[in-house]
Amino acid sequence: MKHRTPGSVFIPLLLLVVLAAFMMIIPEDFLPETGLKGIIPNAWHQLTNVLSYWIVWIVLFLSLIMMLVVDGLNKVIERKRFSLLSPEEKAKYLKEKEQGFFSRLIKSSKERQSEEEEKEIILDHGFDGILELDNALPQWWVAMFYLGIVYCVIYIVAYFSTDFAHPNMEYEVEAARMETQFADWVKQNDINVDQATIENADVEHGKEIFGNICATCHTANGGGAAGPNLTDEYWINHLNDDLYKNIYTVVYDGSPNNPAMQAFGQTNQLTGLDIQDVAAYVYSLNQEEPLVTESEGGLAPQGDLVESWKRQ
Repeated sequence: MKHRTPGSVFIPLLLLVVLAAFMMIIPEDFLPETGLKGIIPNAWHQLTNVLSYWIVWIVLFLSLIMMLVVDGLNKVIERKRFSLLSPEEKAKYLKEKEQGFFSRLIKSSKERQSEEEEKEIILDHGFDGILELDNALPQWWVAMFYLGIVYCVIYIVAYFSTDFAHPNMEYEVEAARMETQFADWVKQNDINVDQATIENADVEHGKEIFGNICATCHTANGGGAAGPNLTDEYWINHLNDDLYKNIYTVVYDGSPNNPAMQAFGQTNQLTGLDIQDVAAYVYSLNQEEPLVTESEGGLAPQGDLVESWKRQ
C-alpha cells in the first residue's frame, strides 16, 4: 500500500500554483524594475496587485474547499485500505509513515518497483509483448486536474460576463496606465522654456531627433525645403528675445505664422528635455555651421533680419 501525499503538503502547494497562475495572467499596475535586482520587488508588487482582485480570493477559497474535500476522501480511502492489510503489512506501513513525507519522497526517487509489485498491477491485456501497468495517478496530479477544470469554468464565466482577463479591456487599462505614468514622469522630470539651457542640452541627441523629425521639412543640413532655411539670419517667428529660447518656443508651441509647423511639446510628441536638445542643435546649425546658400540647395531667406541673432 502506497502512502498518500498529506494535505499539509499538497494543499499549500496547489494554492501557490493557483496564485502563480493569477500573477502571470493579471496585468501589472506598476512600472517593473529591470534586471535581477527587480525580481523580488516586482514579485511583491504583483502579488499585492493580484490579491486586490475579488475573483482571486473566490478562486482560492473554492480551490481550498475542493482540496480539503479531496484530502478528506483520501483519508477515508487510506483507512479503508489499511484495514484490509495483513498485520505484517500494517506494521510495515506504519513504520514507513514514521519516516515522514519528504524522507519517503527522497527515498522513493532512488527506488523502483520490485518484480512482485509489478506483477500485481499488470493489466490483462497487451500488444506485441508490451504489457501495461495499472499505476495509480499521484494525488497531487489528480487534484491539479480537477482544479484546472474548476478554474477553466470560472475563467470562461468571468471572461464573458465581466471585464476580467478580457484582452480589449486589458489593452485599454494598460494604455491608460502608461499614459498616466508618462504624464507623471513629465510633471516630475520635464522642463519648460525658462529651465532650458544650451549648457545642459545633449546636442548629439538633438541631432538625432532633428534627423528623424525635422529634416523632413528643413533637410538634414538645415537648408530648408517645405520649412524655412535654419542656417541664415532671417526669422519668420520672433517669440522670444533670446535666439535659443525662441527656437525652443517654436518647437514646443508651433509657429503662429505657419500651421504646418507642429507644436511638438503641446502634443507630447517631444518632451521638454527633447526640445532642449533639438533646440540646441538648431542653434548650433544657425550659429556654428556654415550657411547653406541657394546655390547649395538652401532656400532663400524668409522673414525678418534680426541683428541681435547674427552669427558672432
